Amino acid sequence: MPSYFLWIMLIGMVLMMWFVSRRQRAMQEEQQRRTEKGLVPGNWVRTIGGFYGTVVEVDGDVVTLATPLGDETLWSKRAIAAIEEPPFGSAGAHEEPEDHEEPEAEQADDDARESEQDTTESQS
Repeated sequence: MPSYFLWIMLIGMVLMMWFVSRRQRAMQEEQQRRTEKGLVPGNWVRTIGGFYGTVVEVDGDVVTLATPLGDETLWSKRAIAAIEEPPFGSAGAHEEPEDHEEPEAEQADDDARESEQDTTESQS
């Protein structure tokens, strides 16, 4: 096989890799532009760590995010992965009042005590 054929193949592979990397870089820049544009107070965002919060304030490279419960945390702009709604509803919508949870737990404890007492009485 002639050596010029190998050089042509090598040049072709290098050109393909260059075009692919250029396209990926352009896509990343477009995603970054959309994220920068969407960093306005009130928008939901997702961080690279999977944290969802609403934008409260943007100050240079620091973004203040609020949780659904109202707690505020500071994040780097680079940590914001996307502008998107969380896959869950508001925190208050899914929680049941504590009054309903405690009697069930107390009932389970009472049932466990009664079964223990029955077991000890039957052994005597």
